[in-house]
Amino acid sequence: MRQSLQKLSTDSTNWLYLLLLFPIIDYILRKLPIPVIPSLWDKLVLVVLLCFSFFAFLEGTRKMPQIKHVLSAFFVLGIGLIVSDMANIDASFEGFRAVYQYLLAFFIGFYLIQSPDQLERFIKLLALVGFVVALIGVMQVALGVQTPESWINEGESTRTRAFSIVTSPNVLGSFMAFISPIALGLLLKARANKERLLWAVVALTAIAALVFTMSRGAWFAFAFVVLVGCYIWNRRIGFYLLIAAIVVVGSSAIALSVVPHIPVLSTIKDRLVTLFSEDYLIKSLSDGRLARWANSFHELRFEPLFGKGLGHYGGAVASRRFGTIYSDSYLFKTIAEMGIIGTGLLLGLMFMVLNYARSLLKKWQNTPYFFLGVGVFCGMLALALHNMVENIFEVPFMNTYFWLVGGFLTGLLVQSESSTKQQTHV
Repeated sequence: MRQSLQKLSTDSTNWLYLLLLFPIIDYILRKLPIPVIPSLWDKLVLVVLLCFSFFAFLEGTRKMPQIKHVLSAFFVLGIGLIVSDMANIDASFEGFRAVYQYLLAFFIGFYLIQSPDQLERFIKLLALVGFVVALIGVMQVALGVQTPESWINEGESTRTRAFSIVTSPNVLGSFMAFISPIALGLLLKARANKERLLWAVVALTAIAALVFTMSRGAWFAFAFVVLVGCYIWNRRIGFYLLIAAIVVVGSSAIALSVVPHIPVLSTIKDRLVTLFSEDYLIKSLSDGRLARWANSFHELRFEPLFGKGLGHYGGAVASRRFGTIYSDSYLFKTIAEMGIIGTGLLLGLMFMVLNYARSLLKKWQNTPYFFLGVGVFCGMLALALHNMVENIFEVPFMNTYFWLVGGFLTGLLVQSESSTKQQTHV
């Protein structure tokens, strides 16, 4: 029996590596002249891993915490939204799949993670995947690869934004805001000089790629989680950084006026100055991001509790099926499509996952895994925050990473609590 369980664990780990390599495998397959497989491979991997997860569930050694009730309610709501809109069953089902398919990665992470050491191996692989993606983005900027005009705002001087092998500069920015804290956590955890050098290079490359995306939402998300991470690590350092941030923001007008004429710094200045300009505000309110958020909120007036229905507004499915524009915010997309109840449940799920991660950090306070946990928690928080201003969960690999890693941390928390109870009883 023990040998069969060990084989099951090994087999599931091999498939998990495929999921962690998601963006690289997906990019390569979509460049090859082969049919069907590029669009189905990730679904196949999820199905196989769900089978392994089911076998682990049958063992009964790990009980799902209170989040199971919110997950159940969220899935029931999704099914109810499909049933209540049978006239548009194709769009509803596709919208359901876009929201719920990669949420299943939470169950995979929860049931298949075995130990903190295994988590560390997975996170290191994830960080190296981020490094490859980041390096390509940095090289694009170094080589002057032209950015598509749709990613350049009118009136801005920049013509090169890193986008690497992912969907857009904003998605790359979100991925780098996710990876950078993880790499920094691995750097702080490392003890050998060679390992420190490796993670320092990964962290600096990821941060450079983040800067070169010119994604302001990702910049702000990363800056915020750096403050959070420093506060968790050392409250005094966090407090000093917060004071420094307030001083920098307060004197931003003076600081921006004396920025030397270095291309990258000038571009960053332009992006920040444009964001707070009157012209940007007017344009954003007329047909930009603020107008799209207002329109999403406007849709809520007609169906406040349950929204317009899955796949009906603000995302890729709605764009294909009904010709609606992107909401430029996964939060506002959910508000329009799933109403107050669906939005509340989704935010509740994200909050609970982050809270489980925070609880695990407390247990790891005086262990070698503390900095690893801080980095992963901050990466997940950055991803959650960026979803407020971008449709990041519309991107399969980003959606998968959040829920998979959240499942890992929740599974380890339950495992730790179970071990503590057993020791107490003994």
